[in-house]
Amino acid sequence: MKLSNYARKMDVCYKTAWRWFKSGKISGYQMDTGTIIITENDDSKLPQKVVIYVRVSSSENN
Repeated sequence: MKLSNYARKMDVCYKTAWRWFKSGKISGYQMDTGTIIITENDDSKLPQKVVIYVRVSSSENN
């Protein structure tokens, strides 16, 4: 799959996917035309998104 399609599937911008490709986090190859093809099907190596919500109340609010 093309890198642009991969980025859209992973819900990241193209530049982030390009950096992942250049750093070796995702595997693929670059064609003579410059198009990057991603060959990796396993998404488990990528960072997972985590959301943390914290609420702190003081003793004055009791």
